Amino acid sequence: MNRRTVLRGILATGAAVTIPLPLLEIMLNESGTALAQTKTPVSPLYVTWFFGNGTLPGRWKPTRTGSGQAWDLSPQLQPLADLKSYLTVISGLENKLVVSGVEHPSGSAGVTTGAPLSGNAVRAASIDQVVADAISAGAPYRSLEVGVTPATPNGPQDSLHTVSHKGPNARNNPEFDPKAVFNRLFMSGLPEPSDDGAAQAAKIANVRKSVLDSILQDGASLKQRLGEADKHRIEEHLESIRAIEQRLETMSSGGGSTSACKSPTAPTAGKDARSEAPPDVNAAMVELSALALACERTRVLSFMFSLPAAHVYYRHLAQDMNDDFHDTICHGDAGDQSSQPRVDKGVIYTMRCLNEFLTKLKNTPHGSSNLLDSSLVYVTSDTAWGKVHTRTEWPVLFAGKAGGRLRGDEHHNFPGDNLSKALLTVAQIMGLPIKEIGIDAGRVTSPLAGIQV
Repeated sequence: MNRRTVLRGILATGAAVTIPLPLLEIMLNESGTALAQTKTPVSPLYVTWFFGNGTLPGRWKPTRTGSGQAWDLSPQLQPLADLKSYLTVISGLENKLVVSGVEHPSGSAGVTTGAPLSGNAVRAASIDQVVADAISAGAPYRSLEVGVTPATPNGPQDSLHTVSHKGPNARNNPEFDPKAVFNRLFMSGLPEPSDDGAAQAAKIANVRKSVLDSILQDGASLKQRLGEADKHRIEEHLESIRAIEQRLETMSSGGGSTSACKSPTAPTAGKDARSEAPPDVNAAMVELSALALACERTRVLSFMFSLPAAHVYYRHLAQDMNDDFHDTICHGDAGDQSSQPRVDKGVIYTMRCLNEFLTKLKNTPHGSSNLLDSSLVYVTSDTAWGKVHTRTEWPVLFAGKAGGRLRGDEHHNFPGDNLSKALLTVAQIMGLPIKEIGIDAGRVTSPLAGIQV
């Protein structure tokens, strides 16, 4: 079966629906390493997972290096404990492109492009777009950009508003509305949502048949061609889409609601309108992102949990967290790199949300393994310690096995080494034949040693 096979249907509104399929056994060769029809090797998938405002380096960096039992997770990485075998922690790196007075925008540009800013614009494509140039041919979406909270950083630089850039003045803004992401992935012929989502919600309200109902006939025909394992996987896949669809029907969109969004209980989620990165929005974006990758609607994803320098409020965590995390908590709270309790609480919550994303990838079958085995997830931020904008001990974490190109369960320390080497390492893990990356102080000609298998 061709990898691009989809199920098709028509909604009551006349809108066309396509349901992409996960990577099935019938699509692969006997070893599960290449597509059966084209003999093309199955490429690893790539994700940039970004969070704003940095960490507490003293509680982020593990105390010991090595692999397996030779190293332990740090306190701020403890939420990822069940996934330790999939983690490659990289410490000691320095972002040499940080500029005094514009630390967050220059830091964000450096960690994603390896290049300095030119005015308000980045000077080079971000690493996700470099990877997309190499692996996205044939995918419906060259890349997909989603976010959990649009909490603003209050700055004009492009690097404060996204981590995905095709090049100078060509940014890919994240979509923060789960309903808009769902429609983009599975429904064609519908208009792009407005900022408040009202027009889109009204359109959805007129849909009398669900997405899945519209393609059941096509699905029944497909099942006759499949083995038992693939039949089971198709059923699980369609049920997961059904669950997302039903959840989104109860979500409020923007500030208003329509009959399609009403529920006997209060709406559980919607586009974050309170700048607080709520867990239910994260959960919706996690499920949609996993589906997009599993179905190869895209092979390249940017998941922006929070923007650089985001003025986010984690008020749902505790009463004492109802303050601007950037201005009041990171910059205002007393403490050092190992002791700022409210900062610590925010970072740990962020890592719990990352754990939900990685766990979903691990639990999603993909080819002969799962999505986390098949992906490289580059986790990073726009600063090291937010209180004074340190540029050393920049947080960098690789998650996943990248189709066997990463071992996992390791901590490597590179004291004072150039952060751009992490970008070159990503590119080479993803199979790009490049020997250098970056501009000016961000230019490097060698990757980090000992990371790639």
